[in-house]
Amino acid sequence: MSKVILVRHGRTAWHAEGRYAGTADVPLDDVGREQAKKVAVRMTGQKIDAIYSSPLSRCLDLAKDVAEVAGLEVKVDERLREIDLGRWDGEMLKTIVETDGALLKQWTEDPAAITIPGGESLIAVQERAMEWLASAVTDNGEGIILASSHGGPIRSILAGVIGLPLSHLFKLTVDLASVSVINYMGEFSNIKLLNSTEHLGETHTEGMF
Repeated sequence: MSKVILVRHGRTAWHAEGRYAGTADVPLDDVGREQAKKVAVRMTGQKIDAIYSSPLSRCLDLAKDVAEVAGLEVKVDERLREIDLGRWDGEMLKTIVETDGALLKQWTEDPAAITIPGGESLIAVQERAMEWLASAVTDNGEGIILASSHGGPIRSILAGVIGLPLSHLFKLTVDLASVSVINYMGEFSNIKLLNSTEHLGETHTEGMF
C-alpha cells in the first residue's frame, strides 16, 4: 500500500480579495507563507519518500518548506497545476456574477457539465491528475508521497479514488493549506483523511472553491 498526502497551497492576495486564481502564478501572501510553514511543521518527523508540486509558486514554495524538513528535492509536475479558468482567471467573484451569472450557477451546480470559456474541462483536469497519481505510485512503490497542488486537481483525485462523479466535485471541501491522505491500493484505495486543518490554528482560511 502507498500513502499519498495531498496538500493544497496557502492563501494568496487573490484569494483574500475574492478573485478566482487558476493558472495565473499568484504568489503566497503573508498569511499563505505562514500557512506553508505550519504545514512543514506538521510534516516534521513524518517519513516522506517523494515530494511533488505544481509548477505554480504558491504550491512550489509550500513544497520547498516541506522538502527542507524532509531532506528531499521537489519534483515539479505540470499535471498538478490548477484548472485553467479561462476568462474567469483573476476576476472578482462579484464581477463573474454580474457578467456570467447563469454560467457560474451552472458550474457550481454541475461543474462537469460545462467548460469555462477559454478554460479547461474538469474531465481533462481529472485525467491528468489521476495520470500523475498512477505514475507517482509506480515510481515510489509502497512509499509515502506528498503532493502540493490546488483545489481542482486535489478534489479530482479524491473523487477519482472513491468513484464520486465529477458533477458532485464541490461536495468535497478542500481548504487552503489543508491536508488530505489517500491509502492507495488500486481499486481498493480509500480516503484516510480529508481536509485536515488543525495545524493552521488562527491562520485557517477557506478557498473560494
